[in-house]
Amino acid sequence: MSNHQPPLSQRALELLRADGPLPAHAEALALFGRFIGAWDMDVAFFDAAGKEVFRQPGEWSFSWVLDGRVIQDVLSYPNPEGLSAAVGERRIGTSLRHFNPKTGTWRVIWLGATAGHLVVLTGRAVGDEIHIEGPDPDGKALRWMFTAIAEDSFTWRGFLSDDGGATWRLTQEMKARRRVHHP
Repeated sequence: MSNHQPPLSQRALELLRADGPLPAHAEALALFGRFIGAWDMDVAFFDAAGKEVFRQPGEWSFSWVLDGRVIQDVLSYPNPEGLSAAVGERRIGTSLRHFNPKTGTWRVIWLGATAGHLVVLTGRAVGDEIHIEGPDPDGKALRWMFTAIAEDSFTWRGFLSDDGGATWRLTQEMKARRRVHHP
């Protein structure tokens, strides 16, 4: 008898993956569902004075998971300290984005695997933008925004408030272009 079972790690990935959104909530899931696919990123970081301190290319990929109830993304870019994109040296993290039909909002969980940062935020549409807000690991207010959203591009900006949301400073900006697949 031959065993045609995939390795356990592969089986876990198969169970995680979904082909599309959960049909019952497909319209609401489209808020983040429009990002499904791979994106080439221009990643920039800014210091407290607003000066750019890092700019490198990166990659951000979004996919359906957990029976189409959740969108998971993986973001990676070179480590700013050593400018290496090698596995184990790059910056890498993942988000899970889950729509709550009772509140009409999204729960966004970000795990920055390299730095060990874990944040739980709430997201929603604000006009033509998406705003995601909540505390950073130190309790400071975060605001992440998807802006200038088009079929093949968007801009993501991260802001931090040191005064409870009275003022905000830009900490990160990523400009995205949808990756084109050639047959």
